[in-house]
Amino acid sequence: MSVIRTLQLGTKIARAEWTRHRRERGTPLTGNLVLFVLLVGVAIGLGWLAYSVGRTVASGQTLPYTRLSLFVSVAFVWMTWRSSQYTRIRFEQFDPDLLLTTVPARTAAIGLLGFVYARLSTTLIVPMLGLIGGAVVGFGTPSIAISIAISVAAMAALAVALGMTGRLVGRLIALRLVRVRYYRDLLIVFGWIPLMIGAMILQELSISLAPVISIFGALPIAWFIDLAFVATGEATVSSRNAFGVLGLLIIIVPLLVGGTTILARQIWESVPARSTGTRGSHSLLKTGILERIVGSRIPRAVYTVARERWLMERRIPRGVLSTGYVLAVMGLVGFPAVLFLGETLTLLVLFAVTVGLVAGIAFGSDPIATEYRTLPMVLTSVSGRQFITGGLLAAAMVGIPLVAVIVVPLGIIGPIGLAQTVLTAFLGWAVCVCTAAVALAVGLDVEHEEFTPLPFFFTDVPIYAEQGVNAFLRYGQILGIVLLACLPAFVGTSSYISEPIATVGIPGPLVQTGSLLLTILIVTAVTRIASRIAVQRFQTYPIH
Repeated sequence: MSVIRTLQLGTKIARAEWTRHRRERGTPLTGNLVLFVLLVGVAIGLGWLAYSVGRTVASGQTLPYTRLSLFVSVAFVWMTWRSSQYTRIRFEQFDPDLLLTTVPARTAAIGLLGFVYARLSTTLIVPMLGLIGGAVVGFGTPSIAISIAISVAAMAALAVALGMTGRLVGRLIALRLVRVRYYRDLLIVFGWIPLMIGAMILQELSISLAPVISIFGALPIAWFIDLAFVATGEATVSSRNAFGVLGLLIIIVPLLVGGTTILARQIWESVPARSTGTRGSHSLLKTGILERIVGSRIPRAVYTVARERWLMERRIPRGVLSTGYVLAVMGLVGFPAVLFLGETLTLLVLFAVTVGLVAGIAFGSDPIATEYRTLPMVLTSVSGRQFITGGLLAAAMVGIPLVAVIVVPLGIIGPIGLAQTVLTAFLGWAVCVCTAAVALAVGLDVEHEEFTPLPFFFTDVPIYAEQGVNAFLRYGQILGIVLLACLPAFVGTSSYISEPIATVGIPGPLVQTGSLLLTILIVTAVTRIASRIAVQRFQTYPIH
């Protein structure tokens, strides 16, 4: 097949994929408006940046080459990452079995590559217009619009070819080595921790990042800056680098495109590897440590529900990963607020409440999504009270020892009395059960039709979850209800409240102890109310 014929058929495939993408997307008008407003905001920011650079050069100063090289490097990494994401989404929905009976794998791969480039280009149009407008006004040179457009298009072509190649390489390796995906997801989920620790160490040691930033100016990716500003005639802009980057693209992009066709053929024509072991499977009905701890007075169905949730979290830790929202809110908002108050008991209360929230969210959130595949069987095999009690038991059996291990030693070591330490531990246990009850009540209010299959970490099997911001709002609702119930503990243990009350003859420790007792009572009442609502919603949950 000739090159021209291959490109023609590849263009048709790209158009077909684009049409199918627009039909499948089905984004509501509000989503389009939000995306458009976001792109307009980015365009305004880029336009102001280009205008500022133009005014700086017009005033006689040199082009801030190092800072611009860092900005271009970040933009290129983002383009490559988005291209990789577009490739993953489209590749999973591609139908090679039918398509490869009519065209070669090379043509299908080029069509997929064209779709990814078109998808990325639609995202870049509005920001690029803002960048061009600001540069034209700032530099006062209309011809710079052409050089910037060529630079952005060339950089997008390289990013698309590199992102698609990298995604297909990763997919091919994952097919050959099953555990690679697990380690990749592990890096994505927890890889930010060493980066944050490294940034804190650099800040603590007062180490300058200027030498590291200067490296970006020496990389070939910075030559796109010369290509973008070659029309200005500025002295620091190298025409050799501007045309040199085009020469490199003429060589590198076809090589990467050829690599994508080879990789796509290998993936489509090879037999994927699969894990066939039974590792992680356990009986949900056998008698174990749970019965020895709690006793035999609880129905077996309750134990089964609790064991099922633990097993699901062991296989796919979607609830455990959801605790990141709790840690983010309590760490970024609660911890600085408590440090401002400077109260040791309040800090201990914060730790107890945080651990309780973590355990409750981990084993009580998203009950419908977790049971989605077996939901008809669950709704007809256990009662609402048994299902809710099983969820509370799953959270309590993890949260109670976790609170005890973290809170009790801190209370004993610190200048806090034994009574207040024990009450704080009881508060953490109550918050754990309360969070699970509220999460179950909120989760059972989501309709069955709202869930769609989505990819997730540590598994090739898609999970069922809500799309959009609704899931985040529900987590915010859970945190808001529980934290509002815990508010008396934070207020009563603060010296801003206990000291003024002490002036009227009521001792401060008595106020702190009373606030802890009051909070435990409020949290217990919220738990009972949420449990009743959850039971009622489970019993009346419809599946259309």
